[in-house]
Amino acid sequence: MTQKIYSSFVYLLSFAFFEPAFAQATEMEFIREQYLRPGVHIKTWSFEEESGFERFTEIAFPITYSLPVSRRLSLDVVTSPFLSTLSPISGSGESLNNLTDTYIRTSYILGDNLALLNCGVGIPSGKTNLDNKELSIAGIAANRPLDNPVSNLGAGLNLNFGLAVAQKIGSWVLGLGAGYAFKGEYTALLDTSEITVDPGNELNLSFGIDRDFELENGKAKLIADIVFTNYLRDQYSALRSVPLIFEAGDKIVAQVRFLYPLGIFKPISFSIQNRWRLDNKSTNAALIDNGNELELSLALFHPLSDKFRFKYVLDSKIYSNTVDDAEGAFVFGVGLGGIYKISDYFTFDPTVKFSKGKINTGPGTDIGITGFEFSGGLAITF
Repeated sequence: MTQKIYSSFVYLLSFAFFEPAFAQATEMEFIREQYLRPGVHIKTWSFEEESGFERFTEIAFPITYSLPVSRRLSLDVVTSPFLSTLSPISGSGESLNNLTDTYIRTSYILGDNLALLNCGVGIPSGKTNLDNKELSIAGIAANRPLDNPVSNLGAGLNLNFGLAVAQKIGSWVLGLGAGYAFKGEYTALLDTSEITVDPGNELNLSFGIDRDFELENGKAKLIADIVFTNYLRDQYSALRSVPLIFEAGDKIVAQVRFLYPLGIFKPISFSIQNRWRLDNKSTNAALIDNGNELELSLALFHPLSDKFRFKYVLDSKIYSNTVDDAEGAFVFGVGLGGIYKISDYFTFDPTVKFSKGKINTGPGTDIGITGFEFSGGLAITF
């Protein structure tokens, strides 16, 4: 049994539980078929010699399980085993293999498609006590321009709650959402000392719109949304020490996506996203500024049959420097993939991509980077 609701519902609550993603259609099946999607994502980066590192590689095995409990209620579970390796220019390499935190989300439709309620929990199955060598791996894994498969290794117990409403007004669909995340404490290592990390809670507010258009070649769609995130104070404390207070700058993410048919491509998908961050607040004066992050993406889908279509991908990341004239980046990627519906029960979607760019390391200095990646998943519908 299925029930359709506006995609504004689906996106406006996704930010509180998983990485934000564009909605795929004006109406989506909220009560989906039961499915399991195991996957693999391999990404390797080589660096110029000035960085001190030769190569960083990460292999992740993301697993997603979705269960329609009833006509109104659904359940999702997401986790990912991974292996990360770091090879320096000199000396022996290091590796880290573990499991990310596990995320469980329940979604419930209120009334006659009046609103969508989400409740989720992040279970701390990931590793937090990292030694100095493992911290080097974690630091590169979390580097945003590299966009690695696993960027957050582990944290404490998290609880998430969200509510979204959507309304069709003429040709437009408007959606509003709000969510709150309670972040639990966890322990970590600083050199050889154990510290307690108390992350600040997060408040999310979101607004989204989408509209269908009729073009000569077929239907097109415009999707736009904006998400505001307010971060409360983090606190780091250790025995016989004064707690360090850190408050991340509030974040605004605006993104627009346009899908339209053109010639053999059905559709072409163009998206633009910009991420603004206000200044951080900290007892460490060096952590006071964030750079702007602009991301562009173009995907072209070329159907060859009812069961198979090619996917061509172009993307770029343009990040500005922080106050220290560092951490800015320009990365360009090109890729080729496919979507193959093997049967009514199995769908396979492999993609390969090559990336090239540079990351600024200080005033007038940068490091060249080259990346290769493969990703793919097998969706199994029950």
